Amino acid sequence: MRNLLESRIGKEVDVQCVSGVISGKVVKIEGNILVLEKEDRACYVDIEKIVAFWDKSDKKKSPGFMSLG
Repeated sequence: MRNLLESRIGKEVDVQCVSGVISGKVVKIEGNILVLEKEDRACYVDIEKIVAFWDKSDKKKSPGFMSLG
């Protein structure tokens, strides 16, 4: 898990823990702690509590109607 998370440094991810999902940019890993940043705030996550993680989608969904023709 640590090696996979280290490969995502600088990227936006969603992290699934036992009780919920945390989103943010991977800043660094200190010991067994993953440091995420979002909106100038840091979040510290125990790597051993992570169930899964995935990269955030870069696709932005725009509101409104889609053209069919």
